[in-house]
Amino acid sequence: MADRDEVQTARWQAIREQVGMHLRGLRLQSGATSQARLSTDLEALGYRMTQSMVSRYEQGILDAPLSLERLAGWALCCQGLSAPMFMDLMSLVGFSLPWSIGDLQRFDQLLVRYRALPLPDQIVFRRSLLWHVLGLSVTTKDDGSGGEPCYRSVNDSRRPAGASVRASG
Repeated sequence: MADRDEVQTARWQAIREQVGMHLRGLRLQSGATSQARLSTDLEALGYRMTQSMVSRYEQGILDAPLSLERLAGWALCCQGLSAPMFMDLMSLVGFSLPWSIGDLQRFDQLLVRYRALPLPDQIVFRRSLLWHVLGLSVTTKDDGSGGEPCYRSVNDSRRPAGASVRASG
């Protein structure tokens, strides 16, 4: 297990500056998304992400790699799911999403329209859309344990809350 961690750490060290450039490009391409707004939007999705962390990720100086969920959340908050910069970023880190470019463009268009809603409604919508984009749906366990969230993937396998989505490549 330690060898795998070392390989992942070395890979992140090799690509983190490029990832940072892509993350900054995603934020800037959306026009009005400041680092403060992005960190607030990511916090609303449930990710602990301060403005300082956003800045350090964009500079490529944080040691912890971003998960698929956080990368997709970043793009979602920047209305950049269909952006070429996001596609390049996903290729760089070895992830993929189960959607066509046309689908991702429609998600971005929905996000722009939903910015007019009250903030609590935007948060609920973005959380639901993020899980949908990742190919997961939130359900409850069928074992009668009482409403504990469980994520069902497109292929109907079940994962406990917080489990990672697999990387491609």
